[in-house]
Amino acid sequence: MELETKAGVAILSQTCDIVQSSKSRCLVAPVLDATPQDLSDARKGRKPLLLYLEAGVEGHSVHVADMEMATSVPKALLVGRKLLARYGNMESEPGTRIIAARVGRAFSRFPFPDEVYPVFKDLRSRVQSKAGTQSPFGKVVDFVADLRVSSDQWQDPGRHLTLYVIVPEDRLIPIEDMDHSWEWDPERVQGLKRGETEHQLDLNRVSTLILENAEGDSTTLAHLWAKFGQLIQDSLLRPALNSEVVSFDVEVLSDVEMTYQRFNQTESLDLDVLSGPDQTPNNSR
Repeated sequence: MELETKAGVAILSQTCDIVQSSKSRCLVAPVLDATPQDLSDARKGRKPLLLYLEAGVEGHSVHVADMEMATSVPKALLVGRKLLARYGNMESEPGTRIIAARVGRAFSRFPFPDEVYPVFKDLRSRVQSKAGTQSPFGKVVDFVADLRVSSDQWQDPGRHLTLYVIVPEDRLIPIEDMDHSWEWDPERVQGLKRGETEHQLDLNRVSTLILENAEGDSTTLAHLWAKFGQLIQDSLLRPALNSEVVSFDVEVLSDVEMTYQRFNQTESLDLDVLSGPDQTPNNSR
């Protein structure tokens, strides 16, 4: 079967496979005529099979390749074709490594057990419907670098899970840098209504305050992020607890606090591919 790719294809194979004469085929993915939503989903990792190719050093435009349509073709088909863009001029530069990691992630996602999917339902629904929108919650979710999950064990009922909401350092200071004399006060929290307490906040309201304080007092912003995590736990995760998942804590932390050890103990929560067991015949995702 032949597929016309008007925007060309992205080469996914490693450079050494392309130049080695012993390799006769090359893995490619069609480049999409991407919509703004495709670009947002790919850039934020919400759809891991959409490969985000950011503007290169030579001024190339941003492109998105659909790895769901990846296929191998004879390398001879690529000979003489016009090179439209190069994303990374050297194999070891940071941009090239990021793209390689994105390709690897698409094919190495963790197979979360079917039994835990019901607990993700409300979180998945809220994030998928709001991310990339102009809603306060959607804008705050777009700040998040990654959502990662750990469990005390994955095999048996009675699991204890933790969700890590990872925020770039420029939006969340480490706890040791916070002003420990901070108090909930309109003088410190921009946009706070008179008489409004932290116990009255819902996810939409705390998201609004995060946006209003994004360039303000860093300790205030850290407290608002912590409240954001607490509300995710209380409103989107805790109501769905059952005998399979008996607890689901949430921790919001900056990317510099995400240690290598903790990173290796967690799995990225690819919300776009989470589905209930009625939609998926087995655990192979």
